[in-house]
Amino acid sequence: MKKLIQIEWIKIKKLTSVKVILLVYMALIPLWMLGMNAFFEDLNTKLKLFPTSETMYSFPNVWGFITYSASYFNLLLAVVVIILTTNEFSNRTLRQHVIDGLTKRQVIFSKFMVVVCLSVIATAYVYLVGILFGLSQGKGLDLYTNVHFVGLFFVQTLCYFALAFFLSVLIIRPALTIVLFYGVIFLESIMGLFLPVSVYAFLPMNNISKLTPLPFFKEIFVTNPDADHHREFYILDLWQVALLSLFYMMILYLISLVRLNRKDL
Repeated sequence: MKKLIQIEWIKIKKLTSVKVILLVYMALIPLWMLGMNAFFEDLNTKLKLFPTSETMYSFPNVWGFITYSASYFNLLLAVVVIILTTNEFSNRTLRQHVIDGLTKRQVIFSKFMVVVCLSVIATAYVYLVGILFGLSQGKGLDLYTNVHFVGLFFVQTLCYFALAFFLSVLIIRPALTIVLFYGVIFLESIMGLFLPVSVYAFLPMNNISKLTPLPFFKEIFVTNPDADHHREFYILDLWQVALLSLFYMMILYLISLVRLNRKDL
């Protein structure tokens, strides 16, 4: 495994585009948190509906808010998976690895290992940012209550990366794969406008996005007198959403594995 990690690291560190995306990702999450803080503070001056920054950023609420905020940028990080995977085919490095003595199983395993490592790095970074924002409120350090949202965030990254990896193996061309990746997510959201809520609740991308729900969402709708139908947003419980997301993720990775096994590297 150490040899595989070294090989992948040599390839990754040479890609400037990957470095840029990772730096942008790391910068955008705390900036987004600060921007949301200003946004909610401005809204609260007009209507006392949204939680204050002190409430959102203090432990344990910060875990729900940081994972919700960072979830949007998983879509950006998925581009890294697409670049790394499609480059293997365009540069024929997978075939070269086999020629150099690696087995096909090792080559395929190294690709899955990169996806998992990227998910771990993203989750660890989000966890660190959450701690820093929580400490900024000076209300103690609660690393356990609501920390399950960080685990759900990890699952969510794996799910988005599963779609990116699947499309990369299927399409191979990076630009087309990126367009199709965002196209699938956009198309499903459009379908949600026309499908019954009871059907849309079971679609894959909708489930994956619900792994990190907007904090205080229920409270906002309950306190809003105009929200007469707020219950329709909660057809599935979080554990049901998690199970469905894991199911979709396993299907995508399984199809990718079968495709790679059958493909002439």
